[in-house]
Amino acid sequence: MWAYNPLEPPERRLLPFILRPKQIEAVNTLNWCIDNQHDFGVEKSRKQGATELVKTFVWKCMFNRGCTFIVGSLKEDDVDKRPDPTTIFAKLDNAIELLPNWIKPKIERKQAIMSFPETNSVIIGETTNENFSVSKRATAIFLDEFGREPPRIAEIIEGSVRDVSGCIIYNSTHWFGLNHPFNLALRRPTTKVVSLYWWENPVQTEGLYTSPKENFVELLDEQYYRKNYPDLLKYVDRCS
Repeated sequence: MWAYNPLEPPERRLLPFILRPKQIEAVNTLNWCIDNQHDFGVEKSRKQGATELVKTFVWKCMFNRGCTFIVGSLKEDDVDKRPDPTTIFAKLDNAIELLPNWIKPKIERKQAIMSFPETNSVIIGETTNENFSVSKRATAIFLDEFGREPPRIAEIIEGSVRDVSGCIIYNSTHWFGLNHPFNLALRRPTTKVVSLYWWENPVQTEGLYTSPKENFVELLDEQYYRKNYPDLLKYVDRCS
């Protein structure tokens, strides 16, 4: 599929979403958790493409009958606000629109609803408030930026989603601390967790080094320095 990034120059704002090894692990684990009704969590840094994982719901709806997926975010405008290209449903629309015609499914689109008549599957969007997903049943629930949810609301949501689906997907950066329901959910043994941190992203780690103690430098990307700053290595070797 493809990914849209408005921070890039115009010619690079829409590019194929080629998965890195950690993203492949995340997609495979997510798919397994949906099929086997296990909770799934993503611990992440910003700008690691974690929310793009929601496009997995499109693929599941295209090839599986009777799926119901619920996606939730803190603000209604973050769920679906056309023509805003950065919302969750904009990512879903983008996934469909850029598929080749021979595989592109028929869909019916309403505000915060994407349905697939050929498989009788649906993706529903809601804001994550006190009444989130109440009275519904779902194949999986995607809680976007759940770690930024006010703790009281997050506790209410945690108390209700257990009756809605056996697969809760927690996707967020940490925000409110160790006792927030997001962190507690990721620490449960029943939650399969994948990390997507910037220091695991080869695009962002060029020249990466660490200094765990005084007068000690470890070059994590030594090849970068050998290529670009070979004279620097004699000083680093001396320090380490």
